[in-house]
Amino acid sequence: MYTNYWISNGFIYGPEYSGRFWIENGFIYGPKNSGKFWIQDNFIYGPKDSGKFWISEGYIYGPKGNVPWID
Repeated sequence: MYTNYWISNGFIYGPEYSGRFWIENGFIYGPKNSGKFWIQDNFIYGPKDSGKFWISEGYIYGPKGNVPWID
């Protein structure tokens, strides 16, 4: 399922917190859970829902749409 979030120029955009999350050295930083999630081989890993979200052509897919970053 497409989550309505996408990545462009190192930032994550979507319905909530658009542009306030960014990717640096493979880690996701921002106002929530900053640095606790990382991207590896186009999958997003972390303490919750690890490996259930993936990235394809800059779009983020997963089992649910309310992602920032991951509740």
